[in-house]
Amino acid sequence: MLERLTRLLRIHKKIKLLHLNTGRKETCTVLARRTGDGHTFEVELRTEHDTMMTVRAEEDYEEALQALRVRLEERGLLLLINRYRRNAFVSTMARQMSDGLACYLVQMGRPASPRRIVSSIAPAPARAVVTLREADAFVEQWIDSCN
Repeated sequence: MLERLTRLLRIHKKIKLLHLNTGRKETCTVLARRTGDGHTFEVELRTEHDTMMTVRAEEDYEEALQALRVRLEERGLLLLINRYRRNAFVSTMARQMSDGLACYLVQMGRPASPRRIVSSIAPAPARAVVTLREADAFVEQWIDSCN
């Protein structure tokens, strides 16, 4: 039953897009859905006037969100969502249980806690969102701090 509901899942959110070179924020829409036979995960980003980009992944939404992140950063853009926060971490279990739509917000020296699981595509404050490189460096430090 849960698998059937997940296949029907379609998420539609209004999110801010940050232009790194100017600091300007633009409202956009993020659409997350399964397409085709239900085995392709699609994330689409739409601005007020047009579909800006669409990414597809075979594994889960996390894979699609990471591909979207790379493409946005190449254009000097950051999407202000929880998954792109400095301290966002996605475990294998979180990916499996949410099709990649949930992440932990971790703290240095503390293990990931189920109480700190959030929706990956919920809005996040601009001050919390960083580039992929910065996020990867933080997660490495966090893992080291927990050992």
